[in-house]
Amino acid sequence: MISKPRVTLIRSPLVVAVQLALASLALPIAATAQDAATSTTTDTTTNAAPMNRVEITGSRIRRTDMETPSPVQVITAKDLKESGYTSVSEVLRNITANGQGTLSQAFPGAFAVGASGISLRGLTVGATLVLIDGQRMAPYALSDDGQRSFVDISQIPMEAVERIDVLKDGASSIYGSDAVAGVVNVILKKRYNGAEATADAGASGHGDGRTAHVSGIYGWGDLDADGHNAYLALEYRRQGKILVSSRHGLFTNTDWTAWGGKNLTRGVPTAANGFQPASITGYLIDPDTGATTLLPGCTTAQFNAGQCAYRDRDLELQPTTKNINLLGSFVQKLGGDWQLNLKGSYFRSEAEQLARYANTLGTSGLSALAYGPGIPPQATPPGAPIVITVPATYPGNTTGTTQILQYNFPELGGSRTGVKSDTFRLGADVAGTMGAWDLTAAVGASQNTVKQEITNGFNILNLQAAFNDPVHPYLVGPAASGNTQAMRDAIVPLQHAKATDKLQFVRFSAGRELMPLAGGSLALNLGAEYTHRDLDAQAPPSVANGDQAGNNAWAIGTQNIAAVYGEIVAPVLKNLELDASIRHDKVMTIGQATTPKAGFKWSPISQFTLRGTYTEGFRAPNPAEVGNTGNYFFANTQPDPVLCANPGDDPTTVPGNYPQQCNVSIAGVQAPGKGLKPERSRSYTLGTIIEPTRNLNVSIDYYRIRINNQIISALNDPTYDPTPFLVRGTPTAQPFVNPDGSLSTQTPAVGNALFAPYPYENAQYTQTSGIDLDARMTWPFAGGKFSAELTETHLITYKQGTAGGTAVELAGTHGPSGVSGDTGNPKDRAQLKLGWDQGPLTVSTTVNWVGGFSVVDPSSSSAATCADAISFVYANTPPAQFCRVRSFTSVDLFGEYRFSKQLSLHASILNLFDKEPPLDFQTYGSSASTFYNPALHQAGAVGRFFNVGLTYKF
Repeated sequence: MISKPRVTLIRSPLVVAVQLALASLALPIAATAQDAATSTTTDTTTNAAPMNRVEITGSRIRRTDMETPSPVQVITAKDLKESGYTSVSEVLRNITANGQGTLSQAFPGAFAVGASGISLRGLTVGATLVLIDGQRMAPYALSDDGQRSFVDISQIPMEAVERIDVLKDGASSIYGSDAVAGVVNVILKKRYNGAEATADAGASGHGDGRTAHVSGIYGWGDLDADGHNAYLALEYRRQGKILVSSRHGLFTNTDWTAWGGKNLTRGVPTAANGFQPASITGYLIDPDTGATTLLPGCTTAQFNAGQCAYRDRDLELQPTTKNINLLGSFVQKLGGDWQLNLKGSYFRSEAEQLARYANTLGTSGLSALAYGPGIPPQATPPGAPIVITVPATYPGNTTGTTQILQYNFPELGGSRTGVKSDTFRLGADVAGTMGAWDLTAAVGASQNTVKQEITNGFNILNLQAAFNDPVHPYLVGPAASGNTQAMRDAIVPLQHAKATDKLQFVRFSAGRELMPLAGGSLALNLGAEYTHRDLDAQAPPSVANGDQAGNNAWAIGTQNIAAVYGEIVAPVLKNLELDASIRHDKVMTIGQATTPKAGFKWSPISQFTLRGTYTEGFRAPNPAEVGNTGNYFFANTQPDPVLCANPGDDPTTVPGNYPQQCNVSIAGVQAPGKGLKPERSRSYTLGTIIEPTRNLNVSIDYYRIRINNQIISALNDPTYDPTPFLVRGTPTAQPFVNPDGSLSTQTPAVGNALFAPYPYENAQYTQTSGIDLDARMTWPFAGGKFSAELTETHLITYKQGTAGGTAVELAGTHGPSGVSGDTGNPKDRAQLKLGWDQGPLTVSTTVNWVGGFSVVDPSSSSAATCADAISFVYANTPPAQFCRVRSFTSVDLFGEYRFSKQLSLHASILNLFDKEPPLDFQTYGSSASTFYNPALHQAGAVGRFFNVGLTYKF
């Protein structure tokens, strides 16, 4: 029996982390005091030497001070390695600022299949800007939920990364559109000399999910001596799959009768499935009486006893993925202090999605939904939905009449979408000085191409014809092995789709120091930028024209943005810096946006700094929202507002109604928005940096963000009434209830409802606030150096509502559940890293903690209460322990031993204590027949994971 965790247990990992970090303060007092006394001469010498100026993420002005008014988390190459992971996406998934709406490759139902995305502040992947060396790259060609553009972080190579800056503040005044919640800036190595190779291998404690990772980098040329430097970096990574059937924790359980719930096991007849469950042996349903006739492979006694249960054998907790990355860099001195910097890269990512077996759907019937460029939305085949039947002569049909077939197709395997994503990127910049001005000109082009290969989308007409074949009918159950490959290919032809997203940019900037101030030089930077984007993402042709069932979402369009910007840094006093920037963007055919930002940093004493920012931001409507775009789906079931307009307990018997129209499935058509405006945001940060000693740094920052005019589908707008816009067909004769209650056949004045349009609209706002804690400490210990780093994000509020409506509080809940696989909105996340370096040995441990949260979503009527949220498991009041997703703690261990300057051995154990993920009945982002949240708790599903590797420097 599962017992509800006590509050003390939920909070204990964070409490322990804080106690460890704070208790450690007492250890280095004597050592740091001695260090301070002995370092005075060294510090003076260092200050006297010239210091390099660098560009910090969130600013175009080069500076010597790494601390800016905006909070920035820096993840170094050393941090990436010591995480124990072998991919950038896994590392970024665990940062505490990543929240609701994050995407993982473990989500089998994602529109953006095969990709990973980061969602800072829980404001979706569309509000987080991902850059490479401060420049844009082409977004993933498939949009999140068919709408949001984002960069696939699973493609970013680890080998060439120098560091990753996570700017936890809006930055539209510097970078333009999309930088609303923050910026993730991947900084690649500027130069490299020598050679290095690394090889890793890993596997879970269950022996599956094996990974192989090989990387190398080779660089030549000394920039100072030879005038140039170049390097090539190559990386290969393969991750093996983990099947649902290989894990037997509670999160993969399907029979909840022991807890007072329903038995959700496939193939078990229950009241919830009308005693007509899925079946891998098949059975027949009489269209007149509803009586069932079992086909060979399962007897009636076995069927009624639930002994014909099964699990879809191909379902995955972790998909198979593969990455091949090649990156080249060339830097050439041009004379004076001018330099040419060229970078080119090719990233390939392969992944898959696997879902359940295909299904005839019994008495519900099958439909395909045709829709595409130049193809009007319509249900197909004609007369759809088509109920799949077998004739009286079909093998095993002993009834003598045509029967409805209920069958899943294990011989076809799980429905699979294979993805190959290729990203090309070329960039060049020239930088130098002319007079007092620092000048930079940059140009770049990138393209992402996603090719999909999709199985098990029915050609419904071919399927029915295969069962009707009088000579060689398609056989089911144990006899399915007799079907030829040609027969299988006819009913589920392989689908192919290709999507491309291209982006080009050109940027010019000029900066200089204007005049001396008390704290330094007044610095100015001015710039101009132009970005062009071209998206072409279409559904498979056989889906668009209605021949096959499948995802018919498509988006075709362009986006052109021209911008000018300016920035100024004013160290007005030795202890006071004022920053300001402003940018004006013109989004062609959409509108304009002017986004200012102001910040300050004040240090009344050297050990204490107060900082803060005010930022305005924007996100321009993207091609998937305003281009030639669409999606066709089943929206809701309701009475036709015209043909069944008269109310009553049983409207099918009320005079004036057409009974067949009193419970109809009205399809929805996603349409592009008309007159859409950019989303606009205002955000604030206010924080302190406390540095009592050289070895201790603590920052605490408050943030608050409000986004207005958020673009959502009208399907998610409770104030939108589609009734006036219903598209109807040709009026047809059908039953009609006469005034005396009798039935007759009449032709109404209007046709039956075909679909309702749901355009994108500026109809939502979101406001969120919270606190970030970042504490870092190092001190001598046991002949080496000990370090501790604690980061935590506490979500104070996350309110969301539609324009003119009342906002609902979603912090600590599962809301908003309609976004990106329903990833949840926990109030607290923390990460504690403890490390020790002594000579050739490095050891570190990382504690990742995610707080608990409720399964309810106050913004959704279908999940407003716990009973609503998990009604598919419990018909009545559910147990209290299932109304909350419990907190989750995983501990990762890393060690490295350097045998020499050339050779080192490293190893890691992820999820050291083999913790299972907490139950989550609300999310739909996990694999079918599982109840956990892969966006937050994937380490628990994988289990204990071992990795070992060697690095050799030549």
